[in-house]
Amino acid sequence: MKTWLALLCTCLALGLVATGCGGDDDDSSSADAPATTSEKQPPADTGGGSGSGGAAAGAKNVSVSMKDIAFKPALVSVPKGGTVTWTNDETVGHDVTKTDGPGPDFKSGDPGAMNAGDTFKQKFTTAGTIKYVCSVHPGMEGAIGVK
Repeated sequence: MKTWLALLCTCLALGLVATGCGGDDDDSSSADAPATTSEKQPPADTGGGSGSGGAAAGAKNVSVSMKDIAFKPALVSVPKGGTVTWTNDETVGHDVTKTDGPGPDFKSGDPGAMNAGDTFKQKFTTAGTIKYVCSVHPGMEGAIGVK
């Protein structure tokens, strides 16, 4: 019974977070942030082509969709000097916030400030792994392997 109650409370709390994450009426997009570096090992190649939102090995520019409270794909690879572009493809507000990896921090703006259709771009210049999250949605995480 305690497990069922804990699960129910968790689901209700996540529902409230998702419902309360709508953006404001501000129609601004975030500007490019400074280059980011890392010294950790990059994640395995995610495959797929950039047209499908994936990152082909060596793709200089990679797209990540924010849809269904997830980064899709969650793991991407870019070469040094490559750029990742995140696009909010749903009506719930999101953000992109670096959580791990050396080098300058990056953030798309205020928590949940990326509205439907908004994009954020980040260039990566040093090999390694960069981890990031949407700060308003627990479990919405991703990583970039820079080779």
